[in-house]
Amino acid sequence: KGEIYAIVGRKNGPKEGYLGQYLLEDNGSGTVKATLVRKFGSFSGKKEIEAIAVDNELGYIYYSDEQVGVKQYYADPAKGNQQLALFATTGFKEDHEGISIYKLTDSTGYILVSDQGANRFQVFSREGTQSNPFEHKYLKTVPVMATQSDGSETTSFNLNETFKHGLFVTMSDDKTFHYYRWEDIAEADLKKK
Repeated sequence: KGEIYAIVGRKNGPKEGYLGQYLLEDNGSGTVKATLVRKFGSFSGKKEIEAIAVDNELGYIYYSDEQVGVKQYYADPAKGNQQLALFATTGFKEDHEGISIYKLTDSTGYILVSDQGANRFQVFSREGTQSNPFEHKYLKTVPVMATQSDGSETTSFNLNETFKHGLFVTMSDDKTFHYYRWEDIAEADLKKK
């Protein structure tokens, strides 16, 4: 469609309609106008929702409901507000936090989720399974030097000689950033672009 949206959360909110999706448009005078197009997303009420990731190519939104798991919804508001998946529900020491997506192709790759209290990330399949595209299998756990990380980002682009297969960056609670070559995250267990 060519439309640009922003997905926003809040510090606390209702059990339903926790996230807002806004259509961003030029208002005709050089500034951006944000129009609320929907409220969606369930919330357990346990802690909060801080981490949101959008998979533009596959058209999904993922967010971490802390101490519950990762929830998946359609990014296109016309497709409805039903929850498509809940995964990453076991094996976490504390909060489910930062989410980032490593893209191998337009439809394959990995979803990385911070296990905040354990200083590690759990990795899940991006594409789901053949019988269920919303079943994101657990693949591995990656320890990191970051402490209490609640944010991350990753890219599969060749950035330079050091980061030929991409970059994974995560932050610590002391406001430092830790940079990893994708091959150091992947090791022999995951593919690289």
